Amino acid sequence: MKLLEQIFEIAKKEPDLIVLAEREQKFTYRQLFAAVSHISEQINERNLNQRPILIFGKNDFITLAAMLATNLTGHAYIPVDAHTPFERTEMIKSAAKPAAVLTTVELSADFEALFTDRISLELTDQILTDKLPALDFSKAVSGNDSNYIIYTSGTTGVPKGVEVSHDNIVTFTNWMNNDFMKIENNQILSQALYSFDLSIFSLYPSLTTGGTLISLSRDETTNFKLLFERLNKTVINTWISTPSFVDICLLDPSFTEKEHPQLVQFIFCGEELTKKTAEKLLTAFPSATIYNTYGPTEATGAISSVKITKELLTENDRVPIGFAKPGVDLKIMDKEIIIVGDSVAKGYFENPEKTEQAFFTVDGKPAYHTGDAGSISADGMLRYQGRIDFQVKFNGFRIELQDIEANIQNLKEIEKAVVLPKTNDQHKVTALIAYLETEKTFEDRAAERAFTKELKAELSKTIMDYMMPTKFVYLKKFPLNQNGKVDRKALAQKERGDN
Repeated sequence: MKLLEQIFEIAKKEPDLIVLAEREQKFTYRQLFAAVSHISEQINERNLNQRPILIFGKNDFITLAAMLATNLTGHAYIPVDAHTPFERTEMIKSAAKPAAVLTTVELSADFEALFTDRISLELTDQILTDKLPALDFSKAVSGNDSNYIIYTSGTTGVPKGVEVSHDNIVTFTNWMNNDFMKIENNQILSQALYSFDLSIFSLYPSLTTGGTLISLSRDETTNFKLLFERLNKTVINTWISTPSFVDICLLDPSFTEKEHPQLVQFIFCGEELTKKTAEKLLTAFPSATIYNTYGPTEATGAISSVKITKELLTENDRVPIGFAKPGVDLKIMDKEIIIVGDSVAKGYFENPEKTEQAFFTVDGKPAYHTGDAGSISADGMLRYQGRIDFQVKFNGFRIELQDIEANIQNLKEIEKAVVLPKTNDQHKVTALIAYLETEKTFEDRAAERAFTKELKAELSKTIMDYMMPTKFVYLKKFPLNQNGKVDRKALAQKERGDN
């Protein structure tokens, strides 16, 4: 059965279940498919070619309906968040050459000029009809058809479109629905942007099991007051986010099991889960089940998971990233994690050169070069050991930056660490800058220097002298990018601005 048909079966059985809850409005499965039907009719009226369709919008009901309607008409969708800079959006549109553009937000003059021949969508009484429509699924994406294309950063500055198939999504969704906690009437946090593949952790597992997506707007995720107002009046059973986003929430005293007794499952992906974040979360929610997962966009969300326990944290200096999901084999080749199996995406959309560099086959199965260093223990546990491309050469020594970060994060009073190289005009590394997130305050420069001296003394016990950062910068909170990850580019720009 096609994924869309699975979701439609839920709508037929329980049409009045809430499918998505925004801050001001809730929507049912019946309303979702009424909107899907309405939007698919508008798409079909255009008699489009089979190229993908770009959807420019926010994390909301109408954008979700647009994505499903696109798949119903046999097209892959390209989600682009409405806050994406104009120049980047222009690059994505130029690279993708979409058959059409659907917009679900008001546009500035620049975007109106970019999306001249667009289909503008908005919520109306006509869309939100009380009648469950009859739908034709004969053209809906299936099998190896492309389900979505998410554009990620490219080394040349031009975004690359990761092309994920319908069957890739099915194997991921089945894993999420079978191997994690089964919660009846599950209310799942939907915080990640639809243009970020972490969003599929919420979307498809919820839609295929009759769950409710608790959708956070950008205003809520970027405004502490609005965020905690929403969280404290909303029931959430399953929390899905980057570790950095839950770090923000742990700053509020109300984010505890006592205040949120129905929040029983946490699932993390997108960046490394540190021991300190895991320990704080276990303290705040001692009865909750917490999972760390791992996987790049090119392998459909995630391909491994591990349950976090106090014992696991005691036995490991760095939080492991788990055991492979069914259908995936993990290999280590030249220290690099290689993913093999049914989660591996089709490649980079219409970019054969980049696809050939990263995608290949192992014993006839699709495989992907992750660029991540790692190891696998005898029992199959995968451990992350940093990015291969985060290696730098400094004073003649090859140094793994995330090795330094991991050791700094083990120090008392340091919540998180990012180490970045500083280079000269010849691209030679001239210094290593350590950005440290800490609650500690300094009365003056002398106090800061004394603290730095103490840190260096402790750090020298676990790293080589040539790995010692040249400069330490203390921050109360790291900047996050729109996907909720630590914004390394913003930190690098801060260093350039300080000098």
